[in-house]
Amino acid sequence: MLWSPPRGQALALVSLYDIENNAVRQLAAAARATGRRVLEVYFKDWKNNHLEEPTDYELDQLIDLLRKEGTGLVGVSLRASAYQHIGSTVAARLRRAGLPVVLGGWHVTVRAQDMLEHADALCVGEADHSFPAFVKTWFESDADFEACRDLAGMHFLDPSGQPVRNGPPHLVEDLDALPWRDYESPDKWVLSRGESSRGDPMAADPLYQVMASIGCIQKCSFCHNSFSDGAEGSRLRFRSVDSVLAEIAERRAKNPAIRRCRFDDEIFGLSRSWLREFARRYPVEVGLPFDILTEPTVVNDEYAGLLKQAGARIVHMGIQSNEPVNVEQLERRASRQTTERAVRLLTEAGLYIRYLCMVDVPGTSEADRESLFRFLQTVPRPYDLYLFSLTWFPGSKMVEDLLNSGELHPTQVEGQATKTFSQYRVDLGWPRPPRDTWWLALMVLQASQTVPRSWLNHVMEKRLWADDPRGLVLAAHGATLVKTARVARTMLQNGELTGTLVRRWWNPQQLITM
Repeated sequence: MLWSPPRGQALALVSLYDIENNAVRQLAAAARATGRRVLEVYFKDWKNNHLEEPTDYELDQLIDLLRKEGTGLVGVSLRASAYQHIGSTVAARLRRAGLPVVLGGWHVTVRAQDMLEHADALCVGEADHSFPAFVKTWFESDADFEACRDLAGMHFLDPSGQPVRNGPPHLVEDLDALPWRDYESPDKWVLSRGESSRGDPMAADPLYQVMASIGCIQKCSFCHNSFSDGAEGSRLRFRSVDSVLAEIAERRAKNPAIRRCRFDDEIFGLSRSWLREFARRYPVEVGLPFDILTEPTVVNDEYAGLLKQAGARIVHMGIQSNEPVNVEQLERRASRQTTERAVRLLTEAGLYIRYLCMVDVPGTSEADRESLFRFLQTVPRPYDLYLFSLTWFPGSKMVEDLLNSGELHPTQVEGQATKTFSQYRVDLGWPRPPRDTWWLALMVLQASQTVPRSWLNHVMEKRLWADDPRGLVLAAHGATLVKTARVARTMLQNGELTGTLVRRWWNPQQLITM
């Protein structure tokens, strides 16, 4: 393919269905640090279990904006594998308009062989250093991909049409050296539902998301952490407490509307020395309530006490299923006894727990479902329950093993499949066998705290309405509406309810669990 000089000198980063895309903001900040003008375009946003493909008008709107702003190169982020088709469609339209396209993100890393035909180049692996280096070289060489031949993490076709596939870049060691996300640049747009607005959509959000570490000690078979691209370096890395607190302080100075922080680490506070320092300093230097993600095997007396000291309010804790399913199919390490101990310690520390469970796991028996139900009958109320439907994500150990054995067809895997468009967080309208829906409705009623546990036990023991759960589903919907109203009222009182949250989650036909 013959290359013509780029239409302009700006780099554009396009985020698909994710206005919170922290990776795009991180890469934009890194590229701006080199002196390059960077446009951020948040192209459409997601709505729970109801994603719509972009229209021709919206695609033309995107192209017109990029041309008007003098774009020379476009990076498109495929954070989710289900976006493969849409990402390919967007890339094709951009390329037909004369705009070179680089695809990046998690799906590109695990399925690079499928994506090279859809782009002028791919960026695989951790791109914090490799992508800014590519952008600098590409622009300075007048759009010559041959000049980028030896750059780590880059895939493309050479002038003879032969693929150039460089290995992944070394994992970033010094997280403190990475620039903080930029929310103030004027070069940001949101294009969604045929409308255009300028400015960062998260600049005034009352919730600030931050990461203090990268990596996970678990390798659950269904999770991306079970995949390795062979990159060299430590899988688990930490920022300093100084860096984390300084970032939050700067963001609060620019956005006084922040009411709460959420740490999006895979498992928060894995380093006890780090957590001790954080627990001592955060209440004094920040003092905002915050949420974390954790898992049962890391919770002990000290851990729970440090979270309480630091001011944590909400703990998202993955328990997934009962112990046999967790160990044999999901490759998780926590025993039921370990989980029960974690629940007790976190509850005694005054922390509110949101349990993350995985359903629709093939081979799960009636006894497995009953075991999980009985466990949830014992945990202290109130609590939240986030039910996720098992999805076949490419690159995960579970999926690759099933593909290799022939038990799973490639069309069932996200990328060719798009299950996450309509069933990521569980809703009771998804077509399931009646008995599966019945168990889920019982669990929703459990978490709603609107009905006595004794009544739920009676329904479960007698298997009432198990063959025709429509009445129980209606009861679960009603209980969810009551709980949703209660949660919304609290968030409104705390200044945390935003139009974005309402638009994403309010879908009466597909009420999610909570």
